[in-house]
Amino acid sequence: MVLWTAQAVSSYREAEEALARLSPVSVSKSQIQRMVEAYGGQLAQQRQEAGEALWESGVKGEEAPPPRDGQKERVGISLDGMMVWVDDGWHEVKVGSCFTFGPGRHGEVETAEVGYWAWYGEVESFRQTMWWYGYHRGLGWEGQAVVLGDGATWIDGFVETYCPGGVRIVDWYHALEHVWTLGKEAFGDHADQWVEKMEQLLWEGRLEEVVAGCEAVLASREHWSDEAARTANYFRQRADQMRYPAYRQAGYPIGSGTVESGCKGIAWRCRGRGQRWKTKGLRGMLALRSAAMGGPKEWQWAWQQIRQAA
Repeated sequence: MVLWTAQAVSSYREAEEALARLSPVSVSKSQIQRMVEAYGGQLAQQRQEAGEALWESGVKGEEAPPPRDGQKERVGISLDGMMVWVDDGWHEVKVGSCFTFGPGRHGEVETAEVGYWAWYGEVESFRQTMWWYGYHRGLGWEGQAVVLGDGATWIDGFVETYCPGGVRIVDWYHALEHVWTLGKEAFGDHADQWVEKMEQLLWEGRLEEVVAGCEAVLASREHWSDEAARTANYFRQRADQMRYPAYRQAGYPIGSGTVESGCKGIAWRCRGRGQRWKTKGLRGMLALRSAAMGGPKEWQWAWQQIRQAA
């Protein structure tokens, strides 16, 4: 009850007050914090070590345990980052979601069974632990990963190392953000017409025309913001990750809404007014919050791992 309550309210003080109403046993906010650091930290460490061991067993060709949720043909993974104040300033927390997907009632792609993993620290530790989590959610050794993100190079590293046979997709809304950035800087309040034209070309998979359209705008004057100046190259370098007609035909998701929801859930608990974290406390809270956001099944799995590690 203590660990669940600690991640479910916005501060340790609120957790103390909630537990005082729910339980006859008094638990101070400092005690709650120490429990999060201890048990949440154990969960984070246990999963990190499990990821290392599983990957090494695969490299050696050793027999590995079956995926917790059984082997699936394909699994969706969405990755992103968000900023949290920890130790000496704002630093990036990596967040990942893992999910199944299929056709919805109205022809759209529908996601289900969404679970999360969030980590603060070395990016390679996140990549490997996120892969371990996806493995047990059904990716296994044989499943295909459909990986969505904003085009960041650290996400490319995840796919290249852990999901080399996967499909890499730049999230549709992140791609549109780059179009809007250039459009607003070039045309101000009259950007709509140009942006709509680029959006239609992007939707139809006509990336060469999108690049040409961006280059024509950029050539119209000399000085641009750094973000706007990179727009044409952004689309040129990631064209093979923006084949949206093919993705739609294959039934793949093209939006990263699952991980965006995860970032919001992490931010609600870890980025409240005046919150300042230490690495130890943040890692423990991220592990617990990730498990809880995935629902009862994910929380139960996490609790079993905590008990095994204790």
